[in-house]
Amino acid sequence: MIKNVKNIYWMMVYAFRGLEKKEIKSLSTEEFDSIYDLFCEIFNICLTEQIKKGLKNEYIMISEKTPTIKGKLNIDETIKLNLINTTKVICEYDEFSINTYMNKIIKSTAILLINSNKIRNIYIKEKLKKNIKYLGDIDTIDLKRINWNSIKFSKNNISYRVLINVCYLIVNGTILTQDEGKIILSDFIDDQRMYKLYEKFILEYYKVHFPQLKPSVRHIDWNVECEEESLALLPNMITDITLQYEGKTLIIDAKYYSKIFQKNYMNDNEKFKSNNLYQIFTYVKNADTDQTGKVKGMLLYAKTDENFIKPAKYNMGNNEIFIDVLNLEEDFEKIKKKLNKITEEIMR
Repeated sequence: MIKNVKNIYWMMVYAFRGLEKKEIKSLSTEEFDSIYDLFCEIFNICLTEQIKKGLKNEYIMISEKTPTIKGKLNIDETIKLNLINTTKVICEYDEFSINTYMNKIIKSTAILLINSNKIRNIYIKEKLKKNIKYLGDIDTIDLKRINWNSIKFSKNNISYRVLINVCYLIVNGTILTQDEGKIILSDFIDDQRMYKLYEKFILEYYKVHFPQLKPSVRHIDWNVECEEESLALLPNMITDITLQYEGKTLIIDAKYYSKIFQKNYMNDNEKFKSNNLYQIFTYVKNADTDQTGKVKGMLLYAKTDENFIKPAKYNMGNNEIFIDVLNLEEDFEKIKKKLNKITEEIMR
């Protein structure tokens, strides 16, 4: 895990657009003892802003037992509950309510943070306790069962986008564990989630600072001749980051592992991981359909505690392959310089 909390913050700013708000950016000058305090303060800022704008009401479907018909009578449910011979029936109707799905997610996330002993900063927690008073009439939901794909934004609720993204980061960027029936925060970001953040951060960084390089996630077709049925059996090739400039291409494969090298079982010598090299080599060779050598590849590892002496460069059949590291513990300005320098491989 990255120990430099500020760098995780900056990675989040790039990876999840909307966190570049002035109030949130000001946090980059503050000191945080943990990533949990940082997350809680970002959540506080976004929630305070939404409360000032007003929490959104929506029409939601209500289904209840009632002695009088209200809205639409649900005959099937009434019969199923054996209410037909009683004085009550099941009716469904729309109600303009603050108890919306998004508001439930927000309140449930707020309670998760308030109850967590991971939040050490008392001042931050007290601010959140004041904010949650405005969510009094809203129900909570099971955070593990949120259907994030069902959330749709429109012009009426677009102000919720950043706040819901922050909820997503807190809920999915941390490992939620069960303790005596309560969901609690556990360790922040396992390697798999950290890998996705690392990959997305690099892509979005280039989109912000080097749009002329057309940064994108690209699907590469296999440059093979075979029957269509056989072609369908080949795995998909989807790049992490592809940069293009004046007919040249640089494919970057972002790697976040605890180890960069693998040990040779025969003599204990350290070697680059073969699977990673095979992957980037395959991407480059299939992307360079005309064999011009204008397609290059790079394995960009997050630096580990291993002794990575200097970047490696190989010419493999007229295509250059680079292996380098990005030190996520360094000052963020140095990280930016390193990412900027990588673009020289395609722009020079």
